[in-house]
Amino acid sequence: MRHAIEDSATRVKQQMKKMMDRKVQAVHQRLDVFELWVIDRPAPTTDVSVFLKELASLRADIDTLLTPRETDLESAPTASTNDTMFDALFKDEIQPPTSSHHAGKHPRSSRASNDTEVGRACKRERQ
Repeated sequence: MRHAIEDSATRVKQQMKKMMDRKVQAVHQRLDVFELWVIDRPAPTTDVSVFLKELASLRADIDTLLTPRETDLESAPTASTNDTMFDALFKDEIQPPTSSHHAGKHPRSSRASNDTEVGRACKRERQ
């Protein structure tokens, strides 16, 4: 009995070894096929001239941005600023700017109108 168990165990070990060898060979075959596929595949071509043209264009843009601008500063006429200041201080007809919040809105209450005195006088006459 012991001899049969030992024979069975050795057969199982041999079968396992053969099965593992077959699996390893299958993996190696797949790796070989993959390597051949990668080697046979053409390398992607890179057109460097397009990059060089784009780089030259960017350099030109940077050069135009970095060049100092030539602007002539003109002195503002002082007479107009003095007139503006005097107009702001002494002109009587300057009206405050209308708020865009109140533009187009009408008061609904009679108390909110500017002519409340006129409205009250009319009411007194009716009584």
